[in-house]
Amino acid sequence: MFYRFVCYCFVVFFVAGCVENNLIPAVKDKVSGKVTYDKVPVSLNSDSSAKLDYINTEVFPCKHILVKAINTKGEVVASSPTDKNGYYELNISSSDDVKIRAYAQMQKSDTPSWDVKVVDNVNQNSLYVIEGEYAKVTKQTATRNLHASSGWNKTGYLKNGRSSAPFAILDTIYLSMDKILSADDKAQFPPLVINWSTSNVASGGDKELGQIVTSNYDGDGGLWILGDENGDTDEFDDHIIAHEWRHYFEDKFSRSDSIGGSHATTDHLDIRVALGEGWGNAFSGMATNNPYYYDTSGAKQSTGWYMNLETDKSSVRGYYNEGSVQRILYDLYDDKKETHDNIALGFKPIYEAMIDKEKNAPAFTSLFTFIDALKSQNQDKKTQIDSIVSSEGIAPIIDVYGTGRDAKENDRLNNMPLYRTLNFGSWQKVCYQSYDNNDNIGFMSRYNKFGNRTFFKLNIPKTDFYSIKAKQNGTTYGDPDMIIYKAEYPFEALALSPSEGATADALDMDLAQGDYLVELYDATYNSSCFLVTIEKSVPNKMKANMKPTQPRVLKKMPQY
Repeated sequence: MFYRFVCYCFVVFFVAGCVENNLIPAVKDKVSGKVTYDKVPVSLNSDSSAKLDYINTEVFPCKHILVKAINTKGEVVASSPTDKNGYYELNISSSDDVKIRAYAQMQKSDTPSWDVKVVDNVNQNSLYVIEGEYAKVTKQTATRNLHASSGWNKTGYLKNGRSSAPFAILDTIYLSMDKILSADDKAQFPPLVINWSTSNVASGGDKELGQIVTSNYDGDGGLWILGDENGDTDEFDDHIIAHEWRHYFEDKFSRSDSIGGSHATTDHLDIRVALGEGWGNAFSGMATNNPYYYDTSGAKQSTGWYMNLETDKSSVRGYYNEGSVQRILYDLYDDKKETHDNIALGFKPIYEAMIDKEKNAPAFTSLFTFIDALKSQNQDKKTQIDSIVSSEGIAPIIDVYGTGRDAKENDRLNNMPLYRTLNFGSWQKVCYQSYDNNDNIGFMSRYNKFGNRTFFKLNIPKTDFYSIKAKQNGTTYGDPDMIIYKAEYPFEALALSPSEGATADALDMDLAQGDYLVELYDATYNSSCFLVTIEKSVPNKMKANMKPTQPRVLKKMPQY
């Protein structure tokens, strides 16, 4: 059967295509078939490079996608999802010619529920579909199969030929959801829009032009996936898709305090970023049942890289390293026995820790909040959990604040302890050694490096107006900025100190009785020192900026 790859945009001025006629008379005939797509596997080489293996392309079913029969007036005469094997069956009640259209969308309204679709972000957010030709329903035309091709012709992709990409992305999303359903068969997934285009490139700018920087989750129910041939394509990189989907899952089911930014397994990262990215890597292996995490790119998608989530190690290890986090989480999950790993928790205990105690932790999300929640809910396995954590040079985790860290775990002593107490009426001195991409002490360094921020616990004994102040100390540079958070779910950033480019700053605001966290950092990311304190005050004109935003969670950013 002839089929073609089209984008179909649901907008009100489309003639008839937006109209669904629900007044369907008695059933006359049935049309059935199978919807499939080309799945291009990856080839992992001994030099740690990875490439798409087009020669061994396989045909996979399009699971649980929406299929509709459309008459010549553009009316929908029948609709149904495919099953897990890609099969569909439609009851056709029209004597008109009809065509079958398969949508890059998975919808399910009962429990468990989901609504996931892939759109073209550079073409008015059009929904990707494949469809056949119009024909009357007869015995000869009752079986109508559709297939989405990769579009590869040995030297490159055919123009407008990459119809399998949206369906490959959906298949990985379904694998990811299925992992959640293995722990919670009543899960209800909020709507998710996946933005993929052949114009999506690894540069920043206008997303409507495809300048998305990298594959990422935007924090607002959307994934953005690279599709730049001979640059970076991610539609067949299962681990990249699953990694980004986990950011969505964490946002919607649990909690993430990550400040995003560029990252690598060799980095000393902000502890919030280290958890989010290490968790994303580990989850990709759990969802795909494959510990080899890969990212293909380059000419003919042949010069990518891969790593073993469980065994590949770098010279950097610790609670601030995404590599350590991913190995710990994967060891907790899998059933492979090692000297330090004598448990196989599977996914359900990990899931339960995330959506319950960690979600409500009074500290920023980090390896500490996760392990504390996991141990609390698995008391009989605390020793085995500690053993896995210690294999990364991390002392036993006893609370959500990382209490008990020492110089053996961290050579950045200016950042110790991880959480300090902000006291009334006395100035505390805080110093930073700012680190660049290569972990060298420097100026104008990366904002998400470990050691570039200080956390304070703050208890407000009585509702009143307060002033949290910070100022330079002992240096002629440094711009102190502060963010205050309510230390309870949803753990929102309440306010940002208002001054920019100043040597001193203050958070002046009404605070209710309760517990808070204050984050202090040098906005120039230099090596600097500040004094900080809190006191009761009176309302003034320099109130804090309310409801600030933080950078969202990304897979990777350009190195700078």
